[in-house]
Amino acid sequence: MTKYSRFLLQTLMILLTMNNTIYAESGSIFGEIVDIDTHQPLPGADIIIKSLNKGVGADNNGFFQINNIPVGSYTITVSMIGYSKVSRTNVNIYSNRQTPLKFYLFPQVLKGNEVIVQSNYFGKAKDGIVSTQTIDREEIRSDPVGIYDVQMMIHNLPSLVTATDQSNEIIVRGGGPGENLFIMDHLEIPNPNHFGDVATGGGPVNILNTEFVERIDFFAGGFSSRYGDKQSSVMDIKLREGNYNNFELDAELSMAGFGFLTEGPFLNGKGSFISSYRKSFLKYFIKSAGLISVPEYWNTQHKITYNINDKNKLIFNFVGGSDEVNIEGEDRPELKGAENVNYLGYQYTTGLTYKSLFSSKGYSLISIGKTISNWNANAYEIDNNKNNIFFQRDNTESDIFLKADLVYKLNSKLEFSFGINGKYGQYDMLESLKPDTVFQYNYSDLENMDMISLLNYNSYYDLASNRPEYIDKINNYEISDTILINSGFENDNNGGIEKYAGYFQLKYIWKSLTFTGGFRYDNVPYNNTSKIAPRFGTSLSLSPITKINIAFGRYYQTPYYWIFMNPINDSILKHSFSEQAVIGLEHYFDNDIKMSLEFYKKEYFNRPIPKSNITPEPYDNFLGFVDVGEGRSEGIELFLQKKFTDKWHGTFSFSHSVSETKDYRSDKNNYFPSDYDRRNGLTVVGGYKIKFREFNWYNDIKESAIFPFIAWFPIMFSDNLEISFRYRYSDGLPYTSKKYNYLVRKWYIDSNQDINNDRSNYYSRLDLMILRRFNFKNINITTFLDIQNIFNRDNEWEKVYLEDGTYTMSYQYKQTPIMGLIIEF
Repeated sequence: MTKYSRFLLQTLMILLTMNNTIYAESGSIFGEIVDIDTHQPLPGADIIIKSLNKGVGADNNGFFQINNIPVGSYTITVSMIGYSKVSRTNVNIYSNRQTPLKFYLFPQVLKGNEVIVQSNYFGKAKDGIVSTQTIDREEIRSDPVGIYDVQMMIHNLPSLVTATDQSNEIIVRGGGPGENLFIMDHLEIPNPNHFGDVATGGGPVNILNTEFVERIDFFAGGFSSRYGDKQSSVMDIKLREGNYNNFELDAELSMAGFGFLTEGPFLNGKGSFISSYRKSFLKYFIKSAGLISVPEYWNTQHKITYNINDKNKLIFNFVGGSDEVNIEGEDRPELKGAENVNYLGYQYTTGLTYKSLFSSKGYSLISIGKTISNWNANAYEIDNNKNNIFFQRDNTESDIFLKADLVYKLNSKLEFSFGINGKYGQYDMLESLKPDTVFQYNYSDLENMDMISLLNYNSYYDLASNRPEYIDKINNYEISDTILINSGFENDNNGGIEKYAGYFQLKYIWKSLTFTGGFRYDNVPYNNTSKIAPRFGTSLSLSPITKINIAFGRYYQTPYYWIFMNPINDSILKHSFSEQAVIGLEHYFDNDIKMSLEFYKKEYFNRPIPKSNITPEPYDNFLGFVDVGEGRSEGIELFLQKKFTDKWHGTFSFSHSVSETKDYRSDKNNYFPSDYDRRNGLTVVGGYKIKFREFNWYNDIKESAIFPFIAWFPIMFSDNLEISFRYRYSDGLPYTSKKYNYLVRKWYIDSNQDINNDRSNYYSRLDLMILRRFNFKNINITTFLDIQNIFNRDNEWEKVYLEDGTYTMSYQYKQTPIMGLIIEF
C-alpha cells in the first residue's frame, strides 16, 4: 500500500473519530413534478414515502419538499389523476442534506371505467419508441462504474460493443467511433473525455461530474428526427439544478485525484448554481508503481439557473478540461511504431439556454453556445540522446451554434414539434510528417537465393519452424539500399464551414397505438449536401404490460473536420449515412421487472476510410480519406432489468450480431467482419444492499471507541452497505494478420489477403464494488472500493509487432483497485 493510500484511509479514520458518537435524526427531499410532454408543472401531485406513511402534495408550481425523513434509502412514489404513477427506488436520505428529485409524469388515457394503479418504476425518454433506456440519478450512484464514469456505465446495455478497457468509446450495432451524439442540457458535446483521439467520442477518463447528472436517455437506434448529424446513437444527459434552499459542499478524494463540488441559491432563491473542480494526482501512484507514463488532467463544470418568472428561465452551462501525458520508453504500437509521444489537449463546451413555458400546451428551448477541442501531439524517436520528431499535430476544431426546439400538444392525442439548428464550424489544422523510408538489407551469411526465399516466411516463428538453420544467419545484416515510401507532408490549413438543419415531427395516439413520424433536413454548402431523412416509429400496446415497437429511418452524419477538410483528400467527401430498422417486444413481468427483445438491421454508406487502405502499396500512409466505405449489421438483443425496489437489483443483457464491411479494394466484391464485430456479448450486473443502521448491535459498535480504527476496512459494516458486481463476456475482436518482410525488416499487411481474417481470444472480466455510507450529525461520508478485473485475466488488446520479426501481445487492464472517498458537509 502506497503512502497516498494510507493517507486516504487515515483521513477517513480521523473524520469518523470526530463524529462517531453523534447521529443526525433526518434529512429531506425536494424537487419538481412536470408533464413529460409539455414540461408544465403539475400542482397537486401526491408524493408518497409508503414505508414511512408520509407524503405531501406539490404546490402551484409543481414543487414539493418533505422534511424530517430518517436517514436511509426509500422508494418515492408520485401519483396524479390522469397520469401514470411513477416510483423512484433507492433514494438515499443524508444527514442534514436535501436530496434533489425531479419526476416526469406520462399522461394516461383511460378506456371507459378502466383504472390502472400499478406504479411504473421504469422511466422512458420522450419519443423513445425502440432501443431506449433511461437511467436515473440513483442507478448511476449505485453502479460499479457509473459512480465515476457515466459513459462507461452505458456499456451495460446489449447494444454496445466495448472496444478496449482503455476507452469508454460508444460503439453501437456495427457502427464505429465518433457516431454517438452527446447532448448535455440541450448543448452538443463533441467528446466529453480526457485524452480523446481525433474523430472519436471516447477516452479513458470522462470529464462530466456524475453528481450533476439527473438522468440519462440513451437511444441505441431508431431515434426521432429531433436528433441529428450522428448515424448510430444518442446519449441525452439531463443535469440537475443546484439547491435553491441551502449552501452545500462536497469533497472527493480518490486514486484518480481530488475534487470538490459546491451548490446553493442566489438572489433570494430566484436562482441556483452548482460547480465542481477536479484534478488528478495519478502521477504519484504511477511513479510509485514503477511506470513511466504520467497522465495529468483537470476539469471543471458549472451550471447556473435563473428563474425570470414561473414560466421562463435562463440556464448557463460550462464544462471543460485539459490533459497532458508524456510517453517515453513505453511501447505504443498505434503510433507508427514510435515509443515516445508528448500529448497536450484541452476542450470546453459552454452555452446559454432560454426555456419558456409559453403555453399550457407546450414549451420552447433556445440555446446559443460554443464548443472547442484541441489536440497537440509530437511523436519522436530518441537518437543520440536527441529527440527526433517525425510527426507533429496541433489541431483545433470548434463550433459556434444556435439551436431552437418547440413542442406543442394540440390535444391529448396529437402533438407536434419542430426545431432548427445552425452551426459555424472552424478548424485550424497544423500537421507535419517527415519523409518515411525503409531500408533494404543484405544478409552476408546467406546466398542471394536464400535471401529471396526469406519472403516465403511470414514471421520469425514461421522461419524458425521451417528453416531453423537460418536463425543464426539472419542476425548478420547490412543496409544495401534506401527506399522512399512516403514523401511526407506539411499541412497548414484553416477555415470555416456552415451547417444548417431543421426537423418536424408529429406524435399521434389512437387507442392502443402510438405513432411518431417526421423528417430531418440537413444542409452543408461545402459539399453541396441537401438531404431529407424520414423517420418513423410506432408502438402497439397488446396489454397494459406488453408492447410491440417498430421504428425505421435514415441518419446522416457530417465527417469530422479533420477528415472532412483534410487538404490531402483527392475530392470533397460526401456525408455518410445509415438506414436502420428495428422491431421489438417490451414486457413487464412485474412492476419492477422489465424485459425487452429486439431485432435490428442496419446498413451504412459513404463511410470515410483512409485512402491507404485501398492501395496495393503495403507501407504507404497519410494519403487522406475516401468516402467508399459500406457496411451492414443485424442482430438480436435481450435485456432484463430488476429495479432496486427492495434489497437487490440487477440487469442481464445478451446480444448476438453480425457486422460486416464491404471490401473496398477495387478487385474485391465480398464482405469481411467489421473492426468491432464481436458477435456474442453477455453482461450481468447485480447489487445487494444491507441497512446495518437498522440493527441495534451495529449502533452499539458504532458508538464504541474501537469503531474508528476498524471502520476503514473495505468489508467492515457501515450504516448502509452496497455490494455490486459487473461481469462482461464477449467474443474476440477481428484483426488482419500481418506478415514480416525480412528484406526490409518490416511488418506489413498483404493487399491480397482477407481483411480481419483472425480474431483475438474472448473477453471476460468481473468487477466488484463495495460502497459504504456513513451518516453523522455534520457530515456524510461515502466510500467505495471498485476492484476491476478481479480475477486478473489477460484480456487481449492487440499484437505488438517488433522489428526483429517477433511479436508479443499487449493486454487490457489487469486487476485494478479504484478507491474513493466522498465527504458531504
